[in-house]
Amino acid sequence: MSTLLAAAPLILATLAILLARQSAMRAGGLGLAAAILIASLTSHFHLPLSGILSAVFDGLLTTATVAYVLLGGVTLYWVLKTGNALERLGRAAAEAIPDPAERVLVLVLGVSVFFESATGFGVGIIVTVPLLIALGYSPVRAALIALLGQCAVPWGALAIGTVLGADLSDLSASETAMEAVWLCLPFILLCAFAALHFAEESLFRPAHVIAAVGYSALLAALLWAGSAWVSVELAGCIAGLGVTLVGLMLARLRTGARAEGSGLGAAALPLFVLMGTLSLTRLVPEIEMLTSNTLLVEVSSHNFSLSLVHHPGFWMLLAAAAGILCLRIPANEVRILLPNAFRQWLKASLSVAGFICFGHVMLHAGMTDDLAETVAASAGTAYLYAVPGIGALGGFLTASNAGSNAIFMAFQSTVANRLALDPVLVAAAQNAAGANITLASPGRIVLAAAVSGLAGEENRLMRPALTVGLIGLLLMLPVLALL
Repeated sequence: MSTLLAAAPLILATLAILLARQSAMRAGGLGLAAAILIASLTSHFHLPLSGILSAVFDGLLTTATVAYVLLGGVTLYWVLKTGNALERLGRAAAEAIPDPAERVLVLVLGVSVFFESATGFGVGIIVTVPLLIALGYSPVRAALIALLGQCAVPWGALAIGTVLGADLSDLSASETAMEAVWLCLPFILLCAFAALHFAEESLFRPAHVIAAVGYSALLAALLWAGSAWVSVELAGCIAGLGVTLVGLMLARLRTGARAEGSGLGAAALPLFVLMGTLSLTRLVPEIEMLTSNTLLVEVSSHNFSLSLVHHPGFWMLLAAAAGILCLRIPANEVRILLPNAFRQWLKASLSVAGFICFGHVMLHAGMTDDLAETVAASAGTAYLYAVPGIGALGGFLTASNAGSNAIFMAFQSTVANRLALDPVLVAAAQNAAGANITLASPGRIVLAAAVSGLAGEENRLMRPALTVGLIGLLLMLPVLALL
């Protein structure tokens, strides 16, 4: 009975989206209401009013970091759209890689992985959705394809989740990341073929199969090599950039294709500003230290800090401002786009807040621990195969492998030691599963819906994304058996 109660908020919110086709805002609100009721009325998960308020406040603080990204991403999207930059960038992408199947694969496994690895927070989605829409894909297909770019999240945000997980389990981050590559390889392949499917490209054409397998293998090889020989933090950036450059070079060798067109420099400048500023503030230690300590907001009682300058949201807003200038958007159009962006941002932020807050109430009330312990007890000696399910639970609730590792990595390591399981394999499975399921998490779904103009229609994305995420978890099991 306690397990059913613990799972009730998660089940109700998910079913509200999948079956009742409610918006993420309503589903998150339903989950939050259920979590608060259970914490208030049951003895097993009881929290006093002060405890519930503290949990909700924790959730709102976490929401602030996500909402900052949403603000920058949605504003940048509206600037690019209003300035007709999306059409120019779409034409340039089509000219640079004429084959539609290869173009989609490079955007998903290359461009999106690079931006996600450099920044995290779903920025890869924010960058690729507008490009895909400009290439002629419907908003739903563009959003689904962009979500698949979350296929290398263990290395997202300079591998912050992987490093955290390794610290919590007292293991080498490099070894954990290298093991995670093998566990993520089937998922990367799945995302490549799913991208072709959502792009309506044939899955049976030999050239498409070779391209999907080839780019997936290249991404995995670069992730492993970067983690082993360079640094875990930079491995994702190296891999995403490598796949992108190989895709461009192959297209140039085969067809002599290259991007041309008037106004391309102005259209691309906001993205170059974003890429350049993010790279400098993440890869140059002196600049990283300076920006990290500038305009720092701290709530020490809740172990929360947010640098208003170092955060990706700031640099997206700066890129949007650069776009207004270089695209020469008239003042009267700016006065229209900014309110439109604000309304879209507010709706998306409220949607994310409900899910994050009920996740924190579940955590504070012990519901999350109860679910994990039930899975562990039910699995017994087969616990190794339950590890991905526990990791995925954290990733789904927090839209972050760092969040999942913070909740469950210590628990997973303790159980692994008691059962004499390989600690590196368990840590890698927890990390990879928590990362891979994020593409179907409410936080990422809301983000993709917001930048594709589908706010309030998240149910159109949740079902296919969740299908991909769950298949990815199942594909991890035979790899665990082999390793």
